[in-house]
Amino acid sequence: MIKLNLTQRALLTAGSAVGALTNPLRGDLVATLGETTGTAALVSMRNKMKMNTTGLEILKDRPRVTEQTVDTEYLSKLPPNTLGHHYYQFMSGNGLSAQRAQTKFVEDDELAYVMTRYRESHDFLHTLTGLGVTVPEEICLKWYEMVQTELPMCALSALFGPIPLTLAEKRLLLSQQIPWGLACGRASAFFMNIYFERELETDINLMRRRYKISAAPRYQDQEPV
Repeated sequence: MIKLNLTQRALLTAGSAVGALTNPLRGDLVATLGETTGTAALVSMRNKMKMNTTGLEILKDRPRVTEQTVDTEYLSKLPPNTLGHHYYQFMSGNGLSAQRAQTKFVEDDELAYVMTRYRESHDFLHTLTGLGVTVPEEICLKWYEMVQTELPMCALSALFGPIPLTLAEKRLLLSQQIPWGLACGRASAFFMNIYFERELETDINLMRRRYKISAAPRYQDQEPV
């Protein structure tokens, strides 16, 4: 971990905020912004995990979702209705890696893990909600994550990310995706308390019902006007 004084943290926050809002695809800047602004939210997330049996177990075990721990061959051979197979299809179909940015600027070791777990759970949320990796779909998911985590980074992405979208994409966001994100974020179980590694063989629709995570509206699902 890298320790920062107040001045360094302020400068790093300002710089990463400007860069992340200018180019939301700069994952390194988004990650830095999340770490320098997210302490209060991370504490709240940890508390929610400690109040839940599974969340507490996750904090104790500290499982990781990385290139080393994800067995793609095993996932590819799971029944097509399972979470694991859907996750495999999402990752392989989009050419994604399970590797995420290392947490550098969160000094508390347990909070650093909470941030890491959040990042490494992100693609499971894509899988459960049916959202792809286009900019509109990422913004849609950020509305859900904002409600669930209260991370300032998610709020900034949710509020300012739509600026470069087309008019049609903005209309869908305002009319359907934001309402979905707010409603699903409030209704669903806290996703940080889901031990995804133990649910890989579970039917994905059963998981959606169990955790009250509904499929999100997507731009490509809409009928042309």
